[in-house]
Amino acid sequence: MTFAVTSVSKVYGATTALSSVTLDLRPGEIVGLIGTNGAGKTTLIKILSGATAPSSGTLSYEGRPLAFGDPLDAQEAGVQTVHQNIDDGVVFGASVAENLMLDALATGGPRGWFLTRAQVRAAASAVAPGLGLPLDAPVESLPASARQQIVIARALARRARLLILDEPTSTLSEVEAGALAFRVRESAAAGVSVLYVSHRLSEIEALCDRVVVLRDGELVAMFAAPLDRTAIVAAMLGPAGAVPAPREAVAHVGREVLMADGVRAMPGGDAFGFRVRAGEVLGVTGLVGAGKTELLEQLGGARPLVSGKLSLGGAPYEPKDPRDAIAAGVAFAPEERAAQAIVPGWSVRAHVTLPWLRRHIRSGLLARHSESAAARHVIDLFGVRGPGPDAPIEALSGGNQQKVVVGRWLAGSPRLLVLDEPFRGVDVAARADIGRVVRERARETAVIVASSDPQELHDLADRVLVLHEGSPAGELPIADATPDRLAVLMSGAATRSGGRE
Repeated sequence: MTFAVTSVSKVYGATTALSSVTLDLRPGEIVGLIGTNGAGKTTLIKILSGATAPSSGTLSYEGRPLAFGDPLDAQEAGVQTVHQNIDDGVVFGASVAENLMLDALATGGPRGWFLTRAQVRAAASAVAPGLGLPLDAPVESLPASARQQIVIARALARRARLLILDEPTSTLSEVEAGALAFRVRESAAAGVSVLYVSHRLSEIEALCDRVVVLRDGELVAMFAAPLDRTAIVAAMLGPAGAVPAPREAVAHVGREVLMADGVRAMPGGDAFGFRVRAGEVLGVTGLVGAGKTELLEQLGGARPLVSGKLSLGGAPYEPKDPRDAIAAGVAFAPEERAAQAIVPGWSVRAHVTLPWLRRHIRSGLLARHSESAAARHVIDLFGVRGPGPDAPIEALSGGNQQKVVVGRWLAGSPRLLVLDEPFRGVDVAARADIGRVVRERARETAVIVASSDPQELHDLADRVLVLHEGSPAGELPIADATPDRLAVLMSGAATRSGGRE
């Protein structure tokens, strides 16, 4: 009763999201699926759950071909999926009990359309015994972790042949995660095939019988238990030969721009400190969930400081929001370009000048010629290819959009430039253009760049701070940041062996 994925590929225009992936999911086995952001995990899950069709290749069960037209087809075939975005799996305005009984209420069976409120409550208690949630409460009144428990309980209660769990513990406490692990093992013991996606290697190590690694849309490695964390991370990062000989760190640095003492990437992580000087680039790396984005968002005013103190140019720095950060001279380009950095329908010109509108006001009015000059400067500096400053941002390719997003901050001459995954979703040429300008500007300002790609770090950084599960794992000069050493630190192997570099 094996689910088989055979030579499955998925192509979106010129982008290959999956390339000829072949994988067996056997009954009673828990298979871990891991990879960095953009590796193809989400695409594979969408294909298995019926949300999208493969461009080529086949799915089969017990040797019989499967063709899913939509997620309901997949569910009827026995595929149950708990997606990472939990709110996609609950109905706001309905009670906890109604959400637990959503299948019966939506389809009318068994007797779903004719159940009384008391019967819904009783049936919900049977679906999730011991859940301990208020059954009559509206689901939107519960915290995210409770909503996640509802979706997981509903999926586990179905008669699944294949259970797909995408980052199921992302909002759960340690106790809740332990209870989930117990139920996952129970499902596997009953003959269910489980595909378990998590960025937490400790969970993968404790739960999984086998791990498959995706990188750049390809299945590049498979490991059987007992698992070697360092080898897994090395497979995720790619071969050492892909990284050029390291640059020497910058010879001369200027004044200390940012000082951080007693900060934490995430609640529960260890406190640490670091310094960044004008003229140098500090790289921040780690696996998904290590705390890179959380740390950078604190520096950019996008989330409150968890703990500790920051100072900028020797003065206390306590940004309450991104506006405070900008006023202090800190520019932050977030990881999610489409969701966090772009306004649909706005022009290139408007995107470049958005943080700096006061500089382009003349006699109380926004001066179009001043805006256009600023936009033209960014276009020329980064080699942005497109129709021009007045074109909508959507008229540009992803790489050129990213040049605009990064370039607008440099147009303001910040004291500290903070870039979260600046090369995500851009081609090699755009990456080279962005990297060139950032290195040039680093001569006069301090730069912090978060990336999970060793090649990007070697192209840009002078030092590398490695995070693991919210805590510092080590800090290396770029000459020592080889893929092998980064893999050890990112996997947490150095921490478990008793030290931090």
